[in-house]
Amino acid sequence: MGLQEQTGMRGLFCILLMSLPLAGQTRASVWLTGGVKLGAPINDPSSRSSVFETYTQSRWTGGPAVELHLPYRFAVEFDALYRTYRQHTSYPFPFGADLNPYQVTGVRKTGAWDLPLLLKYRFRVGALRPFVSAGYQWTRESSRMTAFYVCTGPQGSCKPPEVPQEFRGGTFDSSATMHGPVAGAGLEFRTRFVTITPEFRFTRPTHGYPRENRATGMVGFTFGRPR
Repeated sequence: MGLQEQTGMRGLFCILLMSLPLAGQTRASVWLTGGVKLGAPINDPSSRSSVFETYTQSRWTGGPAVELHLPYRFAVEFDALYRTYRQHTSYPFPFGADLNPYQVTGVRKTGAWDLPLLLKYRFRVGALRPFVSAGYQWTRESSRMTAFYVCTGPQGSCKPPEVPQEFRGGTFDSSATMHGPVAGAGLEFRTRFVTITPEFRFTRPTHGYPRENRATGMVGFTFGRPR
């Protein structure tokens, strides 16, 4: 097991370890609820943008969420949130000092699953029900890159002599895994059949690339009569 996997497992173990004494209370005070979360990015991570590359993130993220309610207003929450982004690249690339460069253009389309596991605590402030949460998040990205090579000079002036054909580009698939701490805060509004939870969430991967701050505004909808 690699160092990254060990760090992720330690984060999971710590969250579960903190919840064990609470889950050991009476069964009547422990129950499970489910719902969905929808959100939108608040900041625009630009660490991947440069003179030759433009990064565009999707407007939305969302997916299912489950929550194990524990005594003393604690809970353990797990989400599976999906989002996408694109990267457009364009740059000259020479294959030799005496060769004209190719103009390389490409589009990378990426789908990402964010999988946060959080320990949550609810406060009671009059009629308000604020909460805070903290935990660990794993992100799995799957990308498809389509690149094109166009010679900027006469035909054959960009490729090395030993290469019989011009470079044309192609399609390439790749994947990556990142993980790191996550924290959030929000309010809970209960109705008869649905609980609505607007929330701010912050993540910062400490393993994998890129390691960029990500702030997201979210709204959760949990179905069923609250206890």
